[in-house]
Amino acid sequence: MDMQINIGNRINFFVKPYNKTALPLIAHIVAGVFGYAIFFGVLWLFYRSIILSTIIAIFMVPMAIVLNINMAKAKRLKKLMGQFKSLLESLVVSLQAGSTDLDAFINALEDMRLMYSEQSDIAKEVNLIIVKFSNRETIGEALEDFAKRSGLQDIILFANVYKLIEGKGDKTSEIVIRTQRILSDKIEIETEIKTLASGALMEINIIALVPILIVAVMGFMGGDLMSSLFTPVGNVVATIAIGIFIGAYALGRKLANIKV
Repeated sequence: MDMQINIGNRINFFVKPYNKTALPLIAHIVAGVFGYAIFFGVLWLFYRSIILSTIIAIFMVPMAIVLNINMAKAKRLKKLMGQFKSLLESLVVSLQAGSTDLDAFINALEDMRLMYSEQSDIAKEVNLIIVKFSNRETIGEALEDFAKRSGLQDIILFANVYKLIEGKGDKTSEIVIRTQRILSDKIEIETEIKTLASGALMEINIIALVPILIVAVMGFMGGDLMSSLFTPVGNVVATIAIGIFIGAYALGRKLANIKV
């Protein structure tokens, strides 16, 4: 029994927390350098001051690193959601064939290893569920732990339903199958909505480049066309304009991020 518990702990160690980034140090360095270069270039276009642009851009580097981390987290969770959908489909096939709940997860583990590799998050999670069951935890409890760590509402819903009905009659498989169908439809609808919303996000990103391009073109046209912008008063006005622009961009992305 002690050996089984140690195995479970060791597997849990290799399931990296979903609220932390798994990016190597070099990725953070690249994100920081790339972010600094972009911020410096944009600030120089608006202020034409190397010192001011350098100072502000340095303070913006942490934001670039955080954005990169958040993007990596979102990408991982998005991939996990797709893998979880495949897990549900595999479970349903096994349950419809008359397998027990444990056998269904064992069969699903093999399917996840074939589809996504043994090192994928979903394969590790299913493996951990099986090991926890051998350590006398229920599948519902193991699913609940997985759901809490992932923070994904669809997984939380499935875990709650499974824990509620587990071991309470012959209808368990039927209810799991119905839940899978509902969640699969929900995931598919959400995917279609995000695909449609991606067009709006692309438009927002393009619009975000327009003010920068206008300032760049007008600034390099020569003459005194933009000279008033590079005065102290002009810098204040430019700062206010940049703040409004960033706020509008963030609001636009938030509105385009539709959740089901």
